[in-house]
Amino acid sequence: MAETSETAPPEKRRRAPTKRVKDRPLTEADWVEAAIDILVDENVRGIQLHKLCDRLGVTKGSFYWHFKKRSDLLAAMLNTWRSRMTLNVIRNVTKAGPAGIERLRRLLILPRRPKSQAFAAIETSIRDWARRVEMPRKAIWEVDQIRMSFFEQIFRDHGFDEAEARKRSYIAYCAMMGDSVLHKTLGDQVAEQDYIDKVMELLTAPAATTPDGATSSPSQP
Repeated sequence: MAETSETAPPEKRRRAPTKRVKDRPLTEADWVEAAIDILVDENVRGIQLHKLCDRLGVTKGSFYWHFKKRSDLLAAMLNTWRSRMTLNVIRNVTKAGPAGIERLRRLLILPRRPKSQAFAAIETSIRDWARRVEMPRKAIWEVDQIRMSFFEQIFRDHGFDEAEARKRSYIAYCAMMGDSVLHKTLGDQVAEQDYIDKVMELLTAPAATTPDGATSSPSQP
């Protein structure tokens, strides 16, 4: 083919695909989800109004219909994270069966579930954000307290005294959070069921005898 001196017109920049459902107005939840996506893909500094509007295919007016300012959106993100990954989890685990130590097993296995990687990415992003900003730091403190309290109640229901239940709730929470990070790279070191069974064995073993001869062992077998 012969060469030509004409140059091709510059390629027109394509707009980012919209996530809006056709013929449905955007809701507050749509803005929150878009903001969470940006938080995970970039960081909190990437959550800018023009990026959100471009991603959702709308004008700024839609944002101000739901939020007065950016900080209101950030607060809504944290509330959504708290509800979805703490309150809803506790509610679902509680509904899944009778009270008892098996609730602990259901919690420990959550990091191995199909959606856990996406949830872990959100959790990591929020905790990274909290290293520099007070608002997410307060939200994380509250979430950690709620989660720890639920673990503690499981151990108390199993028969451990308050002090022992508190210690074991912290260890259980550490195991769950650590596994959410490590099982993708080290999970093949131990089979999933073997891991869960061993953690359950360690966390429910009788407590050591105290100097006065008393124990904090569970009253239940």
